Amino acid sequence: MSEDRTSESDSRRTDPQRILLDVPQILQNPELPNGCEITSCCELLRFWGFAADKCDLADHYLKRSEKWFGADPDLVYMGDPHLEDESEACGFYCFAGPIVDAANRYIRENSLPEENRNLKKEKTSLLKQKLTAVDITGSTLEELEALLRKGVPFMFWASLRFEDIGFDSRGGYELPGGGYHRLFHGLHCMACRGMDKDTFYIADPLNLNERVPKTQFMKIFLQLGQRAVTILPVPGREGPPVT
Repeated sequence: MSEDRTSESDSRRTDPQRILLDVPQILQNPELPNGCEITSCCELLRFWGFAADKCDLADHYLKRSEKWFGADPDLVYMGDPHLEDESEACGFYCFAGPIVDAANRYIRENSLPEENRNLKKEKTSLLKQKLTAVDITGSTLEELEALLRKGVPFMFWASLRFEDIGFDSRGGYELPGGGYHRLFHGLHCMACRGMDKDTFYIADPLNLNERVPKTQFMKIFLQLGQRAVTILPVPGREGPPVT
């Protein structure tokens, strides 16, 4: 399988309740064995037409800690997403904050490539507006569905196969700014590329999930605090130049 697999286009003509957005599936391996978050971010940026690269994002835009232990995943990625070993620098995870920061830095510093002049009409219209990454943690099912109806995909945190959220046997640690972080086990981050009445469709960087029932999605999504990020057009603000 190729690293970048583009999903089928919107298929409402065959199923009026189905929405499938052309979000590319980008596989995190082998370069980023613990980089599902930044790879999902790359999927969203590619959807919007940027020539984003997962390793460039991980190495030059994602704020990372030198050691995973003691890091606050709301502020930095814990460790190095390239590493999957027992070292102090082994990659773990991050939550919405570092991804929003990385995506917005990338959007500010990069132009849309010329070939995006040929994007289909509805997306070209959206791209005339400025894009911004937004932390949408706390979103309800109805709010997530509304995004997809507007043609806007999102990335979210769950578990590898939508099983109940687990915790690491190593426990946790005190955070530098106060509070305590209990380590999660088996977390995963993916992009949602569409839906029908009962199902969400997934662009999974590990290729484990293609679809998930909305009831199971929401069960795990709620367990993990409804963590999600999207990239939105900002009405009335000019978008990035096409070079």
